[in-house]
Amino acid sequence: MLDLDAYRDAMAKCSHCGLCQATCPVYREDFLQTHLARARMDLIRAVLVEGELPVTKRFREVLDRCLLCTNCSRTCPAGVPVDEIVAAARNRVYQGKRRDPVRRRLLRRFMGQRGMKGLMGKAGTVAHKMGWTPAELAPPASKPFEKRYKGRISTEGKARARVAYFVGCATNTLYPDTGKAVVDVLVHNNIEVVIPEGQVCCGMPALADGDLALVQEMARKNVPVLAACDVDAIVTDCTSCGLMFKSKVVKALPADDPLRPRAEAVAAKIWEVTDYLDHVGLTADPPPLAESYTYHMPCHRSWTPTLDDAPRSLLGNIPEAELVELEEPDRCCGAGGTFFMDFKELAEGIRSAKLADIRRTGAKTVLTQCPACRSFLRTRLEDRRVTHPIVLLAEAYNL
Repeated sequence: MLDLDAYRDAMAKCSHCGLCQATCPVYREDFLQTHLARARMDLIRAVLVEGELPVTKRFREVLDRCLLCTNCSRTCPAGVPVDEIVAAARNRVYQGKRRDPVRRRLLRRFMGQRGMKGLMGKAGTVAHKMGWTPAELAPPASKPFEKRYKGRISTEGKARARVAYFVGCATNTLYPDTGKAVVDVLVHNNIEVVIPEGQVCCGMPALADGDLALVQEMARKNVPVLAACDVDAIVTDCTSCGLMFKSKVVKALPADDPLRPRAEAVAAKIWEVTDYLDHVGLTADPPPLAESYTYHMPCHRSWTPTLDDAPRSLLGNIPEAELVELEEPDRCCGAGGTFFMDFKELAEGIRSAKLADIRRTGAKTVLTQCPACRSFLRTRLEDRRVTHPIVLLAEAYNL
């Protein structure tokens, strides 16, 4: 991801088959061919690789109106890594300065301090006045997760495994209930939990901005911390965090970087928590829980083949809990990190289709592992609860 020219051959693999039409959330909303992955590849190659066209306002708009959802990459028969190419293109165009200076400082603080606590005080006042903390973002919890749990949380009996828990920014400051559920459910199933000190943001917001220097900065703090853990696995409740550590962090580091072997070791151990629990199995049978729920599949889930159905399989162990499937469970909700702030009308249109699908199910609980999806959906689902799958399992255990 450091060198856009390194993707020259990958871009050339695009055969313009058009399969990305079926999965691109932006195209499905505005039906503009320019916003398809194949058109973006052609433009990026012509403007930034071959230099045949200038960088214009319209080119930047086409570049920015990508959610980096990875849906087109997953659909592409040639396996073109469109999201990485777009990120590399943004890096070349903006050089880490896609946002204005104030917003860049706020983003850096948010990432360095793992969440909204980094936007408190004067910075938070500025963000609020400028409209950068919209209603779609949940208010910060009174006490972040890192103030509730520290160090090692042991099981009552003999532990069958030990995991490190990477706690993302949103879980840390917006949804500590998810973090509590992760720890409680793991420990209840005889899995010891270690919460490493020194964690920072996974780097996904910087990747979306094309700020690869900031991605590297986060990696140089996170990788040594996680690699030093003597654990069987590293779990996270956020699919975007998992995507970063599984495949993006390694690619963001130069091939000869001494940190790269440790980043690869971390990638080999990373799991999304429901996928991990479904893989190792439950030791405690959940009691019955009369609950109807539906499942919104987050876009950033392609980094492991079993993640698509892991929550369904895991929650299938709860007697009397009923899954009511969406017609399109994998359709994007339009959040895209901060995409919904930059392209409000477009994001609202994408969200509307998802909301209609959810309401058709009649389910009162909506589950998803992505905190951005959770925040974006909850403001239009006042009569429903939107939460993480692991929270439902914790409730079944009455933890």
